[in-house]
Amino acid sequence: MKSKIIFNGKILNQDDIQFNTIKRAINFGDGFFETIRIVNGDVLFIESHLKRIFKALKILKISYSKNFNAEILKSKIKELLLHNKIDSGGRVKIYFFRSGLGTYLPATNEISFIIECFHLENNLYQLNKKGFLVDIFYDYQKQITNLSVFKTSNSLLYVLASIYANDNGLNDTLILNEKNYIIESSNSNIFLLLKDSIITPALNSGCIAGIMRDEIIKIINFLDFKIIERDIIPEDLMNSKEIFLTNVISGINWVGGYKKTRYYNTLSKKIIKELNNKISYQLDLQEN
Repeated sequence: MKSKIIFNGKILNQDDIQFNTIKRAINFGDGFFETIRIVNGDVLFIESHLKRIFKALKILKISYSKNFNAEILKSKIKELLLHNKIDSGGRVKIYFFRSGLGTYLPATNEISFIIECFHLENNLYQLNKKGFLVDIFYDYQKQITNLSVFKTSNSLLYVLASIYANDNGLNDTLILNEKNYIIESSNSNIFLLLKDSIITPALNSGCIAGIMRDEIIKIINFLDFKIIERDIIPEDLMNSKEIFLTNVISGINWVGGYKKTRYYNTLSKKIIKELNNKISYQLDLQEN
């Protein structure tokens, strides 16, 4: 049985989408996307996702009616999960884009959206057994703008960085901003254990405002580690005891090596354990 999707609030088969309804998104990259983690068939960090969604809609000047709001979006996600029988681990991806056609000047600013979901083998987060090998992607840099914190449909930089990683036998590559500072990886935020502090780039560096980034910062504070938001340079990578990458689907991926430097994963293990404990506790509260 083919998976169902939701298009503008209606349950459809994937094949039912007409090209003209998504042509603008493809032609101009006129939109953004949001990726959401599912545990026990339930949505994680939904309020944080909704806050980022509506902030992006405002900045991109995509308008929506009173019939589109946080409660409706949450109900549509749950409806789709039921249709696709996802009751354990899963991933939801929502594409938001401007409706209609037009050229650079759109014919309308009204919203369109597609929701799809996928089953994941793991219910809770699991730390990667083998450390990632990473290097810096130097071919292109990310500009710092008000759009930098969002996952816009124009993802060519991340696509090319991922191809570079694959072609060079790497698990991921690290992205530079226009000032030549390391700000993230091709799909994750980055954290370094440097001396006795945990370092991560600030949001004004141009990195994605990751939902998991926020959660990990809360856990780091709970564990009484000192966290500093500052610029990261290549020398910091070589001087770090540990490096880990975070995103809402994988949770944490620890880095095993950068060039000839090798790292531990002691802190990564502590944080992912606390993350799973926090999620399990919150889900238990919801059930009770």
